[in-house]
Amino acid sequence: MKRVEGLRVQLDAVAYLKSVKKLLGVTYRELSALLDIPESVLSRYATGDMLPSVATAEEMLARLEKAYPVPEVVRAKVKVYESYVDMSFAYLPEFWQLYEVYLARRFAGVEVDKVLTAAVDGIPLAVAAASRFEAPLVVAKTYKEPGVENYEYTYLREGRPATLYVPSPLLRRRDRVLIIDDIARTGRTLRALAELAARAGAVVVGASVLVAKSGFSAGVDFPVDVLYTY
Repeated sequence: MKRVEGLRVQLDAVAYLKSVKKLLGVTYRELSALLDIPESVLSRYATGDMLPSVATAEEMLARLEKAYPVPEVVRAKVKVYESYVDMSFAYLPEFWQLYEVYLARRFAGVEVDKVLTAAVDGIPLAVAAASRFEAPLVVAKTYKEPGVENYEYTYLREGRPATLYVPSPLLRRRDRVLIIDDIARTGRTLRALAELAARAGAVVVGASVLVAKSGFSAGVDFPVDVLYTY
């Protein structure tokens, strides 16, 4: 393992530790019992005073992911009401860190040149994805950027026509694109994003949907990962 890869594992383990503690209220005592590491040492990891060895970090990640898988964290934090889905947790830096680790494992070995999302709610998650894959973020907006050619696609959203635009210089032919969608009810926005990528000659290598409504059907020819279905 290269040194930078080992450092990434160490940082991921500490990020996962801190995130589940903050998001789920897990105590150091509980984490110590799970990880077989003294509470005082875990505290020093969390404060940045020291890092676990690469071997320890790998074991920490394995145990943390098994005990607190990211889809279950989403299940615990999302609140579904009759006409509203509260996803405010997705705006927390602690969740972004978990999401980065999850994406890195879910799409391990996948080359990503661009991360594509629709304005505006999916942007925080897409920023986390772009950071992890070290790829530029492209945001499809509901208006044209002036002075530049745009790819555009019109579709029905909640029974009304909606159009998404992406400035043509931002998506290139043969770009490998990862789509990020915070919530999918019908799959229409996801398919619209895929169509924009296709019009640019780019290739969608996958999509991550944080929350989807029961009955959601992507209807696309690339892998779509859904973390939680309500």
